[in-house]
Amino acid sequence: MKRSLLTIALIMWAGILAIYGQFPSSFGAKAGISLANQTYKYIPIDYTMETEPVVGPALSLFVEAFKGAHFSLQVDLSYLVKGSKSSTESVTVDHLNNDRIIVNEGEQSTSTFKYLSIAPMARYRLGQGSLQPYFLLGPRVDILLNYETDSEYPLDEQNNVIPGLTFGTGLEYRLNNLGLFAELQYQGDFFPVTGQDPLLVNNHMISFTLGLRWLVSE
Repeated sequence: MKRSLLTIALIMWAGILAIYGQFPSSFGAKAGISLANQTYKYIPIDYTMETEPVVGPALSLFVEAFKGAHFSLQVDLSYLVKGSKSSTESVTVDHLNNDRIIVNEGEQSTSTFKYLSIAPMARYRLGQGSLQPYFLLGPRVDILLNYETDSEYPLDEQNNVIPGLTFGTGLEYRLNNLGLFAELQYQGDFFPVTGQDPLLVNNHMISFTLGLRWLVSE
């Protein structure tokens, strides 16, 4: 199943590259770190479990096309590590005592989810000089590559494909046909990781990357 999803993702990426290849304006790569966390919410008792973030790599290839004075389209193909840390072993409800929530703590466990992500985004640039701030906004699809946990209660039946939204901002310095930039992104998901009641787990991630852009045409 995962091989099929990976094949589909690569075909999608190749298709987008073929479309963009007709009017390329730039392409490049970026790398950095990510800070990912998750919300664990128990629906029947309306309880949100406290978690701690995990730090991972953020690696992307991108291509830009249909470039105007300020707007263009950009698509990112990324490798992302998401997940969280938690010391909560179980959550129960004492119905005989006014539905009191009982949280049992244990040793801290870490869960990581590795994704291949495809994100076509609108890119808006401010100014035309050598120093250009910009913004990114667009949909995203995360395809699960691997799930690992040292918890005694691993999640079952994770969603292998999760759509989401990406918002980013950055600052780029132009040097002839090269662009050097720093970028900050926030990623939120439309679907939960589990997709099953009573426990819903949602990913959230912030990434900071440094990148290099090669300008094909203005």
